[in-house]
Amino acid sequence: MGDARSHRRLSDAPMLVAYTIGDEFEPERTETYDIGLGGLAMFAETELRPGQALGLELELRGDPRPTLHLTGEVRWCRLDPALGKYRTGIEFTDRTAAQEAQLRGYIDMMYKLRDLGVI
Repeated sequence: MGDARSHRRLSDAPMLVAYTIGDEFEPERTETYDIGLGGLAMFAETELRPGQALGLELELRGDPRPTLHLTGEVRWCRLDPALGKYRTGIEFTDRTAAQEAQLRGYIDMMYKLRDLGVI
């Protein structure tokens, strides 16, 4: 995820995300602080190594559809000393057209709500 992004990103409305590493660990729950069609940035309590595959469950607040399940790969991870948490960039992998459409619809809806002053 470089600086030249080809689609809108949402940083005004954090969403809840649970991530898993393999099947042997319980899901960790956290919040995003940036999301787009290609990936997301989230806070993590522990350092995640670049290249690590993750299972992701995104709770799209206000969306009546079930939780969005995606897979992703850690692209970068940096400690934020002020927060005591790791800022972590995740690139989505293997998403379907339906998943992308659901995510695009959510981002568009949140932009409309922001433009109306609701969020």
